[in-house]
Amino acid sequence: MEKIIRRYSAYFPRWCQAFGDHEPDPVGEARAVEWLVGADSVGVIVLPEIRYRLMHELLGENHPEIEFHRRSIRLNRHHYDEVEVLGHPGYAALRELLLGSEEAHMFLAYHLIYPPGTRIIAVSRKPPLGLLYKEMAPLAVTVCE
Repeated sequence: MEKIIRRYSAYFPRWCQAFGDHEPDPVGEARAVEWLVGADSVGVIVLPEIRYRLMHELLGENHPEIEFHRRSIRLNRHHYDEVEVLGHPGYAALRELLLGSEEAHMFLAYHLIYPPGTRIIAVSRKPPLGLLYKEMAPLAVTVCE
């Protein structure tokens, strides 16, 4: 199923809105990926080494090819199938959000309970605050059943 994710970047570098209420990942800090699941959004915090490349791929000017499968992701030529990460309920919540939404929005967020400078790649059913973000070119993704 082909889906469109509307992407946003902050007007000013490092500015972003708070992620909001969510269920913290109980052992997230011990892994490379920490999932945050809220009522209308799913977020991911990744290690700084991975974050720059991932943010560049997803929120940069390029238009990546991305496919979400039940237990794997393909981002351009790279296939990721790490069971510990993609078998997590947070990944299932992200797939469910993409499959169950007419429209999805991607942007960077933060939350006060995480260390300063931590950025969350958020996918939400609702758009971010228009005062902080400008819309970029949308991202077409394939979500496989």
